Amino acid sequence: MANTNNRHEAEGDLRLRVVKEVFRGGQRVETVRRQARQAQQATADAADKSADSHDRAAKSYEKLAELGERRDEYLKCAARHRELAQADRRIAQRLRQQAESVLMGGSPTQEGGA
Repeated sequence: MANTNNRHEAEGDLRLRVVKEVFRGGQRVETVRRQARQAQQATADAADKSADSHDRAAKSYEKLAELGERRDEYLKCAARHRELAQADRRIAQRLRQQAESVLMGGSPTQEGGA
């Protein structure tokens, strides 16, 4: 009978250890999800700041173009900065969508992400 009790105790201990490990694993997954979301949001914020910087550069080139000298060259530069600003904003939007997906338990690379 002692043998049976020892086996039941051992099985109970094993189950308890497994439950604890599964719980810890779940906590680690949630921590990684939160960190991934924060990183994506920070990167999206940086992309928005970059877009704003490109917009300011475009405005500066447009003002230079108004002065008449090298007008076409300045307008080309302004257009390029506008394109870069748009690209940065698309990146920021995609990162925010991915961050929301991670928050909901999805993969950070779902929906054709990075």
